[in-house]
Amino acid sequence: MVFKLEQLKTKRGIVAGIAIGAVLLVIGGITLSASFDDTQKIVVSDDFKVARYNAGIKSRQVAELSEVAREKIREANQAEQSKDNARAESLLNEAQLANNEAARNAAELSRHLQVLVGFINGMPVGKSQRYAYAAMTAEISLVSEYIVYTKNVTELIESVAAGIEVGKHDKKTIDSVLQKANDNVKRINDLNLEFQTKIGKFDVSTQ
Repeated sequence: MVFKLEQLKTKRGIVAGIAIGAVLLVIGGITLSASFDDTQKIVVSDDFKVARYNAGIKSRQVAELSEVAREKIREANQAEQSKDNARAESLLNEAQLANNEAARNAAELSRHLQVLVGFINGMPVGKSQRYAYAAMTAEISLVSEYIVYTKNVTELIESVAAGIEVGKHDKKTIDSVLQKANDNVKRINDLNLEFQTKIGKFDVSTQ
């Protein structure tokens, strides 16, 4: 069995680069937001609406797919311990596919964030802009957390696959990294919920 881990690692690198760019944009925008002026009406462009809609979808998909991949690895680990190697291999492949799809969504999410932050930086400083920056900060934290999660997923897949191939189960390492992945998934879900809440407040503030 051959796992295409290099493809997964490459996707992680692409997401990391895009996320760093988005982080810098947000930091620059927040630095400029020192005073409030809620008297100016916010006009939301069609491009912003499209990017905001897509960001919401991609954020949910990253959260959902991350949970799927983590669960598949957990099941694969159990199958490998039970010496059901065929099932373990199948589950690991499913986990990798789910995480590759999550990586694709995370990369697209980061691109949508760059569009949103570019619009927000030109927005009148005030309550709406603050809501928008809070939402963007949550999403960028989600992408950053996903990058860490992918590192842990890669290590898990390698560890379980090694157990299948050489017949030696590294329980201590797998249990430790699986707990880290569990924590990553919880954090990703929390950040997705935070984004959906904050961007909802932004939507209301511009109506």
